[in-house]
Order: sequence, then C-alpha cells, then structure tokens
Amino acid sequence: MRLFIGIVLPENIKKKKEGIEKELKKKVKEAKVVKMENLHITLKFLGEVREEKIGKIDEKLKEVSENFAPFNVSVGKVGNFPEGKKIRVLWVGVESNGALKKINVKIEKALSTIGFKEESRFKEHITIARFKSTPDMKFIEHLKEKYSSFLGEFRIESFSLIKSNLTPEGPIYKNLKEYKLGGDNNGKRKST
Repeated sequence: MRLFIGIVLPENIKKKKEGIEKELKKKVKEAKVVKMENLHITLKFLGEVREEKIGKIDEKLKEVSENFAPFNVSVGKVGNFPEGKKIRVLWVGVESNGALKKINVKIEKALSTIGFKEESRFKEHITIARFKSTPDMKFIEHLKEKYSSFLGEFRIESFSLIKSNLTPEGPIYKNLKEYKLGGDNNGKRKST
C-alpha cells in the first residue's frame, strides 16, 4: 500500500484556500487543484509499503510523537516548486519556527533504522495545485502577490499515518493511525 506521514488540516484553514482555488479553476486550465478533504502537510512520503512493515512503522512513530508537545503554526504566502518558469506545484507556506522540521528529522532518523531512506529536503508547505504543463506565469505571479500574507493559524496536536489510493479522479486518503503529540504511556507531556 502507498503511505505517507502527514498532518491533516482543520476545516477553517482548508476554507481559507477557497479563493485561490476559484481563481485557479477559472483561469488556469492545466491546474489540478487538490480537493479540500485532501489538504495536508506532508512530513514524509513512504511510497509502497508491505503490510507486514506497518507494525514497525507504528512503533517508531509512537516513539517520535511522545517526544513533542503540541505547537501552533501559521499559514501564509503562496509559492511554487520548482522556482523559475517551469512550475509544477503551487503551495501555501507554513511557519512553525522550526518545529515541523524537527519532527521531520526525528521521523527520518527513526524510520531509517527500519529500512527507509533518510531524506534531507523538507519544505513546510501545503500543496494546493499541480500543473501538467507550465501555466500563465503572469497569473501565477498575480496569485502569489494577492495571497502573500497571513491566512490563518492552527494548533498541531498530532500527525497521522495515511494511506493514499490513487484513482483516475485523484487520490483518496484514509487515516490509518493518528499519533498524539506528547502522548506517552505515563501521561507526561514532553517539549520540542
């Protein structure tokens, strides 16, 4: 099964991107907008994983989650990957004062001990659209300028192991397990 580790967004943050979505659908034919229910922050993409490995992944993710306390993040300006003229992804940035990066690093290190490749490139973001071909760059610049400021704030209290089922209509995500931050067996809360 195809898996990733991510943070599911609250409804109020998902709704904030509706303005961007409407403009994209109206003006950019080559945009494949991410469905509202699929919006998330990816902490690590695992790819295809055999079912018998899920127990070990679960163990490692529990260990990571126990060592972080909940924290606030702010959602802000629009950006794109890659930088330059042949963009493929439009995203909204997330600012966590490094907390998301710390969790990502701990997940990378923990899962490397059970055979997953450790990756170092991590960008705090929410993907909002993908492009099959290069869109009108003037319009993309307009969006980046229009949505260049603070869109909202929310508290991250958990992350999830998520199954991604690819369909012709787009991916369908299913949360397999949620990991509460600071939720160790003794009830103690730990800090980042």
